[in-house]
Amino acid sequence: MSRCLERFACHALLAVALLASTAAFPQSRKELEKRRDALDKQIRTTTALIDQARKEQRVTQEQLSLLESQITARAQLIRTMDGEVRETDARIREDEESIAAMQADLRALKESYARMVAAAYRNRSAYDRLSYLFASSGFQQAFQRSRYINQLATQRRRQVALITETQAALDARVAALKQQRQEKANLLDAQVQEKRKLDTDRAGQQSALSALRKEEGRLRETQKKQERQRKELEAAIRKAIEAAVKPKGSSSGSGKPAKLDITLTPEARELNSDFEKNKGKLPWPVEKGVITGRFGKQPHPVLKGIVIDNNGIDITTEKGASARAVFRGEVSSVIVLPGAGKAVIVSHGAYRTVYSNLASVSVAKGQKVDTKQALGTVLSGEDGAVAHIEVWKITADGLVNVDPALWIYRQ
Repeated sequence: MSRCLERFACHALLAVALLASTAAFPQSRKELEKRRDALDKQIRTTTALIDQARKEQRVTQEQLSLLESQITARAQLIRTMDGEVRETDARIREDEESIAAMQADLRALKESYARMVAAAYRNRSAYDRLSYLFASSGFQQAFQRSRYINQLATQRRRQVALITETQAALDARVAALKQQRQEKANLLDAQVQEKRKLDTDRAGQQSALSALRKEEGRLRETQKKQERQRKELEAAIRKAIEAAVKPKGSSSGSGKPAKLDITLTPEARELNSDFEKNKGKLPWPVEKGVITGRFGKQPHPVLKGIVIDNNGIDITTEKGASARAVFRGEVSSVIVLPGAGKAVIVSHGAYRTVYSNLASVSVAKGQKVDTKQALGTVLSGEDGAVAHIEVWKITADGLVNVDPALWIYRQ
């Protein structure tokens, strides 16, 4: 009997170890669920923007970018679901191992208890117990026999408690296993649906691409116009920032640009430090949106041989959406670009964030702004409402523009 209890203790430790290892899963599981929720939210936003474009019966380059973003997000969602299925499979395997060990314990406990009950039945009468005691050779042996009888009764009660506890733990484990198998089935069903939607998205992308290729002439004109506006915006940004920053010396005769004075006040240094500390955690410059134009050089999605050089990122958003500050600071400039809306530049120490393609502006030069404060309304054109965001850093050697996507929170 004692060997049986030792064996049970051993298996109990194994069950605890299995439970501990399973407890490590929730963190991974929660991370996967959080990622899936974020992708679901992104897909819903993209779908709404695509539906808006379809209702207006227009096929644009921006719509093609939205479809590309939708396809990417859905593919990531399917991969995330794969991870969830694998994680659920691992939990199911461990639960099955734990259940098998607990079932073995339960069988051993019941067999041991059956033997104890049989022995008790054979010696069930008080006369038998008294005879057993009176047959002792002396007081000491009688005492030991009495103690043994009491221990047997205690062990039987303990065995009943162990059987009850083990059965309850086993039932709970079986219920958890059933739930996990149902979760896996639900995930697999959802995955199949997402794969079907992915096929639909790809078909829509091909359809939009074919439609746009038939309008190559218009696209080339639009591309030239956008390229001209990008250069005008860059020149205006440089001029506005450099006008606010005192140059060190002159560039006359040397052919080299003047160096910039990046001396900051204590307040500006603190703001600059806080801005850098929040890299990758800054809020989005619009409440809802999808990045449809990436930073840097990239091939045109339709026109062969055309390379787009983007100084920032383009975010397609809802009509009438507000552009908002990604961090606290001071409005250093408000720029008006004929035919291309307005732009707001906000200072954060040695950094400047730029919000352009605005229809209207609700702040003024010199005004202090807080994080997420509205700066203006995004301009809506034939491509929908697209906010253009840039991040510039002032260095002693001049101005450097950096990828805004690295600074804002990854959705």
